Amino acid sequence: MVFLQQHIIAPLRDFIFPPVCLTCTTLLENNKLRICPVCWESFTPVTASHPVWIELKSKFETGGVVRDIFSRFLFEKEGKLQEVIHLLKYQSMKSIGVLLGSELGTRLKSIPLFSTADFLVPIPLHKLKRRERGYNQSEYICKGISEEMGIPVNSSLIERKKYTQSQTKLNMRERMENVGDAFSINPKYESMANGKTFILVDDVITTGSTINACAAELLAHKAKSILAVSVALAE
Repeated sequence: MVFLQQHIIAPLRDFIFPPVCLTCTTLLENNKLRICPVCWESFTPVTASHPVWIELKSKFETGGVVRDIFSRFLFEKEGKLQEVIHLLKYQSMKSIGVLLGSELGTRLKSIPLFSTADFLVPIPLHKLKRRERGYNQSEYICKGISEEMGIPVNSSLIERKKYTQSQTKLNMRERMENVGDAFSINPKYESMANGKTFILVDDVITTGSTINACAAELLAHKAKSILAVSVALAE
């Protein structure tokens, strides 16, 4: 069966439906990549010296609940990365999440503070939004990170108990109020938080309000330390 899949079915499928880049339709040599090298290189990297990173880290330090952050790219409106993340979130392109997570994982495993964490925790969706979308995109990003780092994922630890409006058009104060009481720890897993280090994972971090709200809940249940990771930081 494996021989049939690898040598007959897969080549036939690729002949009928040739693998192309999801954003520019360039033919791909490796159908597992989903994004061509040209589009991938168009994503703007972000580092700890970037003003957006510095500002966000300062906000987290002021909040006192998130110890450190890591992100890979800068989220630019109308850019290729925005298109890719929209495909992940709204077009069921879940494999993109795994691919982006893998990119994060390859870099995080060389950073001791992150590589020694106990669990990856995706930022949860409210059950109504999850039902509407059918999945949580952050879980697939976690999957990619986990495959690279070997850190287990717990998607049930934090629950979103409040259906919040979109944060997109809200200012900083409104965002904090919007998510202030939106999250809680699942009673089934309360004891798991005690003394553990968690990496909270999201697709894009803007002001950090959602991350802060989740981190505060974990610390209230005796977590040792909270880290935050995202595919991108928004300007």
